[in-house]
Amino acid sequence: MEFGFYLPTHGPLAKRDPILKIASHAENIGFDSMVAGDHVIAPINPESQYPYSVGSEVPWDSSGEHLEMITELAFLAGITSKAKLVTSVMIVPHRNPVLTAKMLSTIDVLSGGRLVVGVGVGWLEEEFESLDTPPFNRRG
Repeated sequence: MEFGFYLPTHGPLAKRDPILKIASHAENIGFDSMVAGDHVIAPINPESQYPYSVGSEVPWDSSGEHLEMITELAFLAGITSKAKLVTSVMIVPHRNPVLTAKMLSTIDVLSGGRLVVGVGVGWLEEEFESLDTPPFNRRG
């Protein structure tokens, strides 16, 4: 059995020093993977219905920093040596596919092959609108 955990990508712990401490401690006690979530923006009260819970509560704290997933994983590639670095569900339509593939392959090379990528199409319509990506209803 392997054990992993979600990294802070938003809220009060989404800062350099807490992430350094969390990642270091996680490797020291034997966690197998560190997972980063992917949302470029985090509206406080989105109109879009969060599809993975009974209520409409979004799973983030809109206060504090809101880190970008690929950059956070690149940072962790340089400060960790054992744990897998995992994208939770990378929202593919938000990004240029060629540049994203290059960024991810760079992280994989520099981390010694520890990157694991999960992909999806996203659910937060407001995020698509703010990024000026193809229309939400054409996301795949």
